Amino acid sequence: MTINDFVFSCAADNVPAYFTYEGKSMLIVQSKDGAKNKKNDFENIETFMSALISHESLHVVITKLVNSQISDSLDDIEIIVERFGKKFQVSLNNMFFSTDFSGVITN
Repeated sequence: MTINDFVFSCAADNVPAYFTYEGKSMLIVQSKDGAKNKKNDFENIETFMSALISHESLHVVITKLVNSQISDSLDDIEIIVERFGKKFQVSLNNMFFSTDFSGVITN
């Protein structure tokens, strides 16, 4: 029921590189600019791959159990986190603030 395939593609418009899902496939989309300039949009991404796969898998499961509108709204939820004495308002799926491999901020 979760991610079971990976699809690599290139954006046709001027959006930055991103990850998303379609069905049970995780789409890894390179930016148009990155492709034209032979730039690696995903350099140093290895550290975050488990969290990215988990996050997109959450979308797949929620879509299957509820619907895609609820699943997509997961990316719109913002929370306040404190790191090193400073507070930040970030989206729930901000990988830099995640403390595990779930793909969401859990504490």
